Amino acid sequence: MLKRFWIHGVAAVLAICAGVAISLYLETPGQERPSIAIGGPFTMVDQDGQIITKQNLDQTAVALFAGFTHCPDVCPTTLLRLSSLMKQLGSDAPKIRIVLVTVDPERDTPEVLKSYLAAFEGDFTGMTGKPEQLKEFAKAYRLFYEKSGTGRDYTMNHTSGVFLFRKGGNFQGTLDQHEADDVALRKLKMLAGV
Repeated sequence: MLKRFWIHGVAAVLAICAGVAISLYLETPGQERPSIAIGGPFTMVDQDGQIITKQNLDQTAVALFAGFTHCPDVCPTTLLRLSSLMKQLGSDAPKIRIVLVTVDPERDTPEVLKSYLAAFEGDFTGMTGKPEQLKEFAKAYRLFYEKSGTGRDYTMNHTSGVFLFRKGGNFQGTLDQHEADDVALRKLKMLAGV
């Protein structure tokens, strides 16, 4: 009898705690939910060897993709798709800056990035830096990457989504490689303020 009372008492306390947690989590009308903290200060270089910082990126909306020039499939496919989506945006395309940040700074020098990005139609910004700069950038922007394999033919595992940031640097959401192009285009139009 005492054991049953104790079990019911514990269950009641847990239910109350769960209710309080849920009520704190749910939005109340008129209350804006805080944005996810993604991003932070950084200093890297672009494909022209010029210093690039968060302040540079914050001047426009940004679609940021982590990849590398030796990537066999996901990276070129993503850049081709972004190129196509930007064409569909037409005159609103310049409102969004497409940025490829390399996760392979060992091989991806500014010159290599410049040559690689020239193969894609559109105005792309490439970013690279020292390994420690990339590590700090990845931590601030919540990007995953790791080296796989050894020798000259190693590859890189990395985050494959495209991160979207409003002008000013606030995180808006992501583009996923599996979502339909019309959905991705709507997201980019929202990002551009169309």
